[in-house]
Amino acid sequence: MGWLGNLISKVRGEPSTVLTFVPFVPAPRLAIPGLNAVFEPDNCYVELYLESLRLEQARRLGTSFSGVVYSFLTLPREGEAKASLAAVSKPQKLVELDATAINNVIVVSKQLTAPTAYRGGPISLELGLFSVKTGNVVTSLLDYVSRVSSVAGISSVGAVAPFLPLITEGMDLLAGQQGNTVLEVGLDTDFTPERGCIAAIIDCPKGTLKSDKLTIDEDRRLLHDGTEVNYGYALFSIRVSKTKPDYGEIPDLKDRYAAFQAAVRRGNKLEARDALTAFRLACIASPDLTIADAQALATKARAKFDIAFPPGSDAEVGGGGPDVGNLEGLKLYGGETAGAES
Repeated sequence: MGWLGNLISKVRGEPSTVLTFVPFVPAPRLAIPGLNAVFEPDNCYVELYLESLRLEQARRLGTSFSGVVYSFLTLPREGEAKASLAAVSKPQKLVELDATAINNVIVVSKQLTAPTAYRGGPISLELGLFSVKTGNVVTSLLDYVSRVSSVAGISSVGAVAPFLPLITEGMDLLAGQQGNTVLEVGLDTDFTPERGCIAAIIDCPKGTLKSDKLTIDEDRRLLHDGTEVNYGYALFSIRVSKTKPDYGEIPDLKDRYAAFQAAVRRGNKLEARDALTAFRLACIASPDLTIADAQALATKARAKFDIAFPPGSDAEVGGGGPDVGNLEGLKLYGGETAGAES
């Protein structure tokens, strides 16, 4: 059991209740990329999104509160220890809410993790939705934890790793503020994904609702037998992605490509060739890329080299080759650039 699993009873301030977790809820009216697609080990990426939520526990906090989402995803990583991705997000739609928001469904559709290479096997997920009373020192603590998470970003595994202890320790402090923080819904589970899906955590005892009667409408509201669910809940999606638009943020690849770019700019063919080889090997060895993406990046970089140094070229030690741009300029996905939504 992870941090959130150990904390659920403490935060809720009541005997632990087995909440309702439904790993697959049909959403026939929603066109969300990556839903129902098959997870193919080593040939796709996994993404985590918060789709919508309904608050209930916040009524304990008085007149004004903010919502915060905590996620911690752990999954196998090629040739290395498991990858861990943590995020604390305070979406704008969850800031400075009041009692009138409690009965509303809030559509967020917020990306919580970047596309991360799926290598097969089980995934561990902690997901918690908290309500935090505003106007006191807890708000400052929440802002600090959110800023730390923002600096870490939702990019590569290596970039996030140094910030993981700060994020979890900050959430531990935040969650310990009884009377100012309540857990709306929380989940700590292990699963092996087969297809992209939308799942639900519902703030009611297990067995209260029939899972085969649950659906999601076009407004991302959770329905039970056609009627809107009145319990607090969070809907989140586990998506299959074939692309990783943020590949330009992978530190090792970014550095190797910068060295290649510098050699081309100097017009040094031998240096550029060595840098190209180093970049190609880094792509192939990267645990953050699928083989298809690694090969595509290496091929595109080679094409840049061939343009800069065509057959018969005598550029060896200067002369200023063409500007090959940054790593994102390789346009791994056609006209797509890094940072675009997949």
